Amino acid sequence: MATSDANACNVCRAPLGTALYRSIDGQSLTSLCRQHPSTTEVFACMVCGHLQTRAIQDIDAFYDHDYDILVDSEEEDQIYEMRDGAPIYRTAHQVRVLRETLGDIAGPLLLLDYGCAKSSTIRTLCAQEPGIVPHLYDVSSRYESFWSTFVPRENCAIKRTPASWQERFDLVTSFFSLEHIPNVADTLGHIASLMRPGGRLYAVVPNVLTNIADFVVVDHCNHFTAPSLAQLVAAAGLITECIDDMAHRGAFVLLARKPEDGLTPAAPNDRAGVERACTELSSLASFWRDAGGRVREFERVLPIQAQVAIYGAGFYGAFLRSSLACPERVACHLDNNPFLHGQSFDHKPILPPERLPAELDAVLIGLNPAHARQIIADIPALARPGLKLFFL
Repeated sequence: MATSDANACNVCRAPLGTALYRSIDGQSLTSLCRQHPSTTEVFACMVCGHLQTRAIQDIDAFYDHDYDILVDSEEEDQIYEMRDGAPIYRTAHQVRVLRETLGDIAGPLLLLDYGCAKSSTIRTLCAQEPGIVPHLYDVSSRYESFWSTFVPRENCAIKRTPASWQERFDLVTSFFSLEHIPNVADTLGHIASLMRPGGRLYAVVPNVLTNIADFVVVDHCNHFTAPSLAQLVAAAGLITECIDDMAHRGAFVLLARKPEDGLTPAAPNDRAGVERACTELSSLASFWRDAGGRVREFERVLPIQAQVAIYGAGFYGAFLRSSLACPERVACHLDNNPFLHGQSFDHKPILPPERLPAELDAVLIGLNPAHARQIIADIPALARPGLKLFFL
């Protein structure tokens, strides 16, 4: 995976100014909620409204050896939301949104899942639509055992795509992968070269303005806004059909098409949108610069020996734990995801909320602040009288 110029925008190549945000103490958090010995440096592009993080050193080795998302079992999944007390898993939600966005996708249809990891979404889709012929690409070989359950080996590629894949695919999908790629403009150009004329690109990427944790994820080189995503698509020679910021909470759902006439689409001209995005990005930078201090201020009013729980065994939970002056205070993590129960998070047990130890009287809420209070209000165990709750 080639790296980009740290002083130029990954999308439009405009020069960047000084960093909006730098993590303290030379420590960062990855999207897998693990500490990484590096400084997170985040920059905003005033030309296209893109936000980007300086790529970690030896990024190829990171994805070969350290990035192991959901590899414990074929069934392991993440909770997208709780609805009427029942979990809705991310794979099922992504399949539903894809089908609603694309309409009729009955085969025969040549599909490439780009940056696929386990490709659980496409595996589920193919079980529903046997006319789809799936192909898979990733930079790591660690997922091959998952691929072999539904894709022939000759339809899989690692690190390089074969020449025979040029202008071949009716549909290219990409679920939460473009944010990891430093040279994302070149990559999207390559993806476009794999699409047949009239072929479509369906991608899901974090929306940094609604999924605000994305701002401080060190292995996310790209933090997209609507203007920067539109710029990226046009630069790849594709036509944007929609950029939906409602279908998947905290993310953009992008649908683009390769022109059949070979003409280059016009570059977007959304100066007002860029300026709005840059203003919001500046506010987010202030939020994250202050967040650790607010955690420690809450901690200071607790009794010296008091232990706490953290609700959330994800990125926000990891951020809260790393921000505590005394992280040994954490007795456990709470989470509604049954796939996580019985496991540990940073060497602490993950429990369902109803098993919150009676002796604990404080819980730090490790959820997206935009939705945290609504989610916690639906968890009876956290309405216990006298229980102190901290929200970011």
